[in-house]
Amino acid sequence: MSRAWRDVDLDALAHNARVLQGALAPGCRLMAVVKADAYGHGAFPVAHRLEQEGVEAFAVACLAEGMDLRRMGVRGKILILGYTPPEEAPLLCRWRLTQTVVDEHHGQALAARGLPLAVHLALDTGMHRLGVPAEDHGALERLYALPHLKIEGVFSHLCVSDSLEAEDVAFTHLQLERFYGAVRWLRDHGYDPGAVHIQASYGIWNLPPQPCAWARAGIALYGVASGGGPTARALDLRPALSLRARVASVRTLSPGEGAGYG
Repeated sequence: MSRAWRDVDLDALAHNARVLQGALAPGCRLMAVVKADAYGHGAFPVAHRLEQEGVEAFAVACLAEGMDLRRMGVRGKILILGYTPPEEAPLLCRWRLTQTVVDEHHGQALAARGLPLAVHLALDTGMHRLGVPAEDHGALERLYALPHLKIEGVFSHLCVSDSLEAEDVAFTHLQLERFYGAVRWLRDHGYDPGAVHIQASYGIWNLPPQPCAWARAGIALYGVASGGGPTARALDLRPALSLRARVASVRTLSPGEGAGYG
């Protein structure tokens, strides 16, 4: 018998998925972020329930997580948000996983493996962690010219969208301008950006609905916030996880007495 355990409310999870989907623009679909064992909620039960709710796309951090979802029977699109070594390209093909191209060199190395790979291009719009610089049109042209890579989407990540401070809001809008500018340039020059996506949880909370194909909901999907700050939109989200423990002993203390060390 466990001293402590977690309870996961899959009905709350399903409710959150419906609320978040309802907050998106028409035609925009929810992409469920289930990295890190679905934020500790359990990747298999979470993904299975979300598929029952109509969610068709999932995002993970790494190759191993994507393979695990496939082994669990998840059928939808699975996007790996992080770096996968090019030598692992056969596993991307075998498990029908979509890989993020994290920079131009990564794309070239993936293409050099000679295997048909579904990829999304990450655009760096100011976070400076992963991605092709959004203004580097030459790099975008070279990536689209590579053989074997099927570019099915283009995305970026908003690094301060959790803040409503004026300076941070201005930077978020700058990132949006850079992102949509790059997407517009691709279309104007005959390149298909595929499914575009830039909203994560706080992008859903703090931005109006965006003209995108997907919105990547992570922490919001599980009904909690990563901080205590205000948000621009109030969404009826319910925490899906409870941590419980058995009471071992009840003590009565007088005022001024301590409990435990110190």
